[in-house]
Amino acid sequence: MSMEHTEAIVCPECGKTQDFTIWLTLNGDLDPEAKQQLLDGTLFNFVCKNCGHKSNVNYGLLYHDMTHKAMVYYVDEDSVEQTQETMLDAQKKMGFEISGYRKRVVTDRNSLREKAIIFEHGLDDRVIEIIKVIFYANAREQFPNAGISDVYFLVVDDRYILDFIGEKAMSADVPREKVNNDFADRLKKAGDEETVIDFNWAVHFLK
Repeated sequence: MSMEHTEAIVCPECGKTQDFTIWLTLNGDLDPEAKQQLLDGTLFNFVCKNCGHKSNVNYGLLYHDMTHKAMVYYVDEDSVEQTQETMLDAQKKMGFEISGYRKRVVTDRNSLREKAIIFEHGLDDRVIEIIKVIFYANAREQFPNAGISDVYFLVVDDRYILDFIGEKAMSADVPREKVNNDFADRLKKAGDEETVIDFNWAVHFLK
């Protein structure tokens, strides 16, 4: 199920107060409108009804995708270890493993959105992270003056795209054949128990 509550948010521009929905847990199957906002990158957006000022309201949440059997916890960096322990304790209390579920922990909104998009399209986030590392390295080599500092995966008009974060706006299409799992044997051997699957994980995996 989903759990949400309403908080009064003060506009930082005009000082007016308005209600804003805070999601503690978001079940994408039960709340498709909120899920779409997450996929669109607008779930955390605050738009003042009085003056039109736009800002973000940052808070942690648990995203649950029942269809694709995935749970993504968005927490601050200091809470990662505690969240992992809580997940393990909950599993022990239940006395069984949630069959086939991927459980991930992320520490920024872009990564939460990225994971939701990846799972929504039935993809393996480990493979996507590996592709990101390869494309990132190539982009940094080809465009040394672009100041590329990060990269995120998106799906736009059924196209797989990598959005590079840097001094210049850059993106790259990812051919669908690239998403085919060339690392299937290694990934199967490694298992899928790790909760933090990110850029650093992929760098370590490729070594």
